[in-house]
Amino acid sequence: MADDRFGPNTAEVEALFDRFRRLTPEEWERMATAAPGVGAIPDLEVRQSPEYFKALEVATRIAKSEVFPGSESAFYDAMRTAQLVADASAFQPSTRPEPASAVVDERLPPDAEAEAIIRMMSTAYEEESWRRVMNACMVAAGALVVRDWMTPGAYALLWRPMQLVGA
Repeated sequence: MADDRFGPNTAEVEALFDRFRRLTPEEWERMATAAPGVGAIPDLEVRQSPEYFKALEVATRIAKSEVFPGSESAFYDAMRTAQLVADASAFQPSTRPEPASAVVDERLPPDAEAEAIIRMMSTAYEEESWRRVMNACMVAAGALVVRDWMTPGAYALLWRPMQLVGA
C-alpha cells in the first residue's frame, strides 16, 4: 500500500510535490495571483469564486465516498503533504522578519509610525498571498488524488493555479 499512498494517481501526486520543491519565487507569485482568496472573510471569497469552491466540495465528496479503498485518507494526506512541502519553500512568510500582527506604537514619531504601518501592511499582503498559494497547493494535490472521478471542468478549475507554473 505504501506505493499507492495517494491511490491510483500516486505517481502524479508525488511529481506535483517535486514540482513544488523546485518552484521559483516568481512561480510562487504567479500561483498566488491565480489562486482564489481564502482569508479572513471566507463567505466573501466563496462568493467571488463560487465555481472553484463548488469544485472543491465535489472533490471532497468524491474522496469521502471511498471511490477507491482509502480515498478519503489519501485525499487529506495529499493535501497535508502539499502543505508541508510548500511550508519548506523560500516563499513562505514565516521566513520574513516581521509578522503582520506587529502593533504600531502610538509613541513613535510620525515618520517611524508611517514606516511601521507600511511594513505591517506589506507583511499582511505577503501573508495573504501565502494563504492563497497554500490553498492552491493543497487543493490541487487533493484534486489530483480523485481526478479520475471528477468532471474535467471541475478538475480544471482546481488545477488552474498549477497551469501557470507548468505543473
